[in-house]
Amino acid sequence: MLLRFSILAALLALSSGCEQFPNGTETTFNWWPCASVAGVTVSSMKPVNADGSLQYPVKLTDNLNIAVSLVNNKQVYDKLTLDVSIWEWGGFNGCAWSEINTFGLLAHQDACTNGFPCPLNTGSQAITVELLFKKFGAIIGLLKNNAAYQIQYKLTAANGDTVCLMAQARALTH
Repeated sequence: MLLRFSILAALLALSSGCEQFPNGTETTFNWWPCASVAGVTVSSMKPVNADGSLQYPVKLTDNLNIAVSLVNNKQVYDKLTLDVSIWEWGGFNGCAWSEINTFGLLAHQDACTNGFPCPLNTGSQAITVELLFKKFGAIIGLLKNNAAYQIQYKLTAANGDTVCLMAQARALTH
């Protein structure tokens, strides 16, 4: 009887499990804009190696370069604040994105000294943003390896203008 119950429980667990990589993140880097000021448009964004080739899955054990193509028709932004939020897929909430508490370590950072190439000039441009994961190695080491993560990268200017990007990717943490 106990054996039958164990087999039934195992089958139910398998049938109700989540896919490990939602939204095609097993092989695809997904991104989209969120709540950005009118006049700043991002047309592409991708994780790249030093030579410009695509890095996928992304490696959070070192700093991560993101190639970004954008047009800024608003104004020059020379002082920007950076807020980063991270979510993991699955976990205690089941088949959902759950925000990882970073205890404020990734909030209210000076973007210009934390990987963003300031100033953000006007016009069409291709920039490389560096996500400085290496300095947070102790936190990154606690994350599940070879899993799906979602990140929000939000820049805020002194006048309140914001540029916000979301991304989902398969990530290696070990």
